[in-house]
Amino acid sequence: MPILVERVRKDFGRHRALDEVSLTIEDGAFVTILGSSGCGKSTLLNLIAGLLTPTKGRILLDDVPIMKPGPDRVVVFQQPGLYPWLSLRDNIAFGLRMRGAAGIDWGRVDEVIGIMGLKGFEGHHPYELSGGMQQRVAIARALVMNPRVLLMDEPFGALDAQTRHRMQKFLLELWGKIGATIVFITHDIDEAIMLGDRLVVMRARPGRIAIETRVPLPRARHWDMTLDPAFLYLKRQAMAILGE
Repeated sequence: MPILVERVRKDFGRHRALDEVSLTIEDGAFVTILGSSGCGKSTLLNLIAGLLTPTKGRILLDDVPIMKPGPDRVVVFQQPGLYPWLSLRDNIAFGLRMRGAAGIDWGRVDEVIGIMGLKGFEGHHPYELSGGMQQRVAIARALVMNPRVLLMDEPFGALDAQTRHRMQKFLLELWGKIGATIVFITHDIDEAIMLGDRLVVMRARPGRIAIETRVPLPRARHWDMTLDPAFLYLKRQAMAILGE
């Protein structure tokens, strides 16, 4: 079943962060939400995660209102948030431990380590890893929970350009393997168009959806597509909105 965002408003005191936001996110979709700082895109992500509740309207998953966090929805933030005293393997298993499972499925942990291309680094600590590898560990920590929905809040924003491009390519390959729904927040126009099969562009003050559209590019993405007329058309549309 899809995620349904129905006429959602979110106020923080007198400040209205979101107003009349409606959105449908299909199962297995890769949706990118693009907007400038302060447009409410992270607020929308936190509402879907259940970390916030709407002031008005509702958000549904499987026709059930989202009122709190759940293991079916896991968030990956811009900063990896790894524990420096834990090894890579223990960092990945940390969410399972906190969930209070009777026993950690170490086979699943090792499976995810393999999927993320981290084999051979199981005993390393975060300070021994590059920024890109640390972010892979953060994604692995989310994947080991078997979420239906992976919520990503500018996860590559702190990386250098070259590492960021490598991680974008890796994420697309990963999505093809795991089949989870991904909601990806970014302020980078090229990143939003390159990654998503649906693009949502938000206006600020208060946050509203200005565009929601399919990205008409083949799913096998490569950076030459930034010269594709369809890519450039979407980019011009997004730039016009973000420049208002």
